[in-house]
Amino acid sequence: MNFSSEATRNVSLQISLDVPMNIRPMSLTQQSYRYVIIVVGALINSLVVLVIRYSRQLHYPRHVYWGAISLINQCYLVQSILEIVAIVDHNRGACQAFVLNAGVYYTIMLTFLALAALDRYLAIARYEWYKRKVTNRATIYFLLFVYVVTHMAIISPFWTGFKTIKNCAVNVTHMHCVMIYDLLLGVLCVVLHLMIFIRSREATRQYPNFHGAPVALRFHQTALTNVTPATGEQVHANSTRNNRPSRQVGQLAESEANAVETPCFPWLYNRPRFNRLEIRAAFSMSINVLPVWLCTFPVTVNTIFIYWCIRLETSCPIVFRLNPYLCDLFLFHTVYNPLMYTLTSTEFKRAVMHLKQKLKCNRCN
Repeated sequence: MNFSSEATRNVSLQISLDVPMNIRPMSLTQQSYRYVIIVVGALINSLVVLVIRYSRQLHYPRHVYWGAISLINQCYLVQSILEIVAIVDHNRGACQAFVLNAGVYYTIMLTFLALAALDRYLAIARYEWYKRKVTNRATIYFLLFVYVVTHMAIISPFWTGFKTIKNCAVNVTHMHCVMIYDLLLGVLCVVLHLMIFIRSREATRQYPNFHGAPVALRFHQTALTNVTPATGEQVHANSTRNNRPSRQVGQLAESEANAVETPCFPWLYNRPRFNRLEIRAAFSMSINVLPVWLCTFPVTVNTIFIYWCIRLETSCPIVFRLNPYLCDLFLFHTVYNPLMYTLTSTEFKRAVMHLKQKLKCNRCN
């Protein structure tokens, strides 16, 4: 009986695997790097959120996802500040807050990126259904639901009583489970982005004028005749045209529209069912987000290796030394993500110019 209880206690100690925060070193160079990333990332993400919020021309689901990702980036930056304060200043409150939300915003950010990739794929593969069903309000509610469910699921060991934040230690077993989910999520998102890239290339090949030069339309001014009582023929002609039955007017308008559309807009015939802006957004997103996933995989795999090194009680000095540098590399995504969005999105650039002109007008008034 004593042997079984002793064995059970040893197994429970092995499974707990709590790593205290105060044993994690952080050099002055790492602190300086993180402070720079935090300041720059906070400014860029705030710009993205504000422009999307106050620009009606950006109120589309594809931009709503970028706004949500920028908000999660801000939360991740706050989490980084808590980590610095907990390690450097040995602040217990910051340490407990960091332990409670360890891995939360990382997972939520990856989830939002995966949902954004799914949104772009549906916008290309099922554009007609996407246009009818997907709305801004539904997207916001769905992202809020995903945020709440993901956050509550990750911190469930704490509010169910299995783990505690009082010891100021990160549980490696808990982080291992979270990182396994993040790894699967990353694989899914890479597959989605590859599918987006392939479908975008197919769509551009089916639509040869997709990347062509813009069409310049020339408008000719028609001379207006002044109708006076002396010109009775024009009055009679206008009255006859106004008294024409509505069916004939509709047929005439339709025939005129077809006659105008045929020589001037020949690309409207046999056009594929997709939106040019949707494909451009999906294509640029695949190019911009894939490097972020290449940064997330080393962090996820390294954390899994740390778990097994501690679990098997083996010496893995390289894995432990690489962990802070990989985390710093991943922190750079909070700057890279919004920066590439602002540089590659023509709609965002137009929205920024519109807001600048609006602010200048308000100052002049």
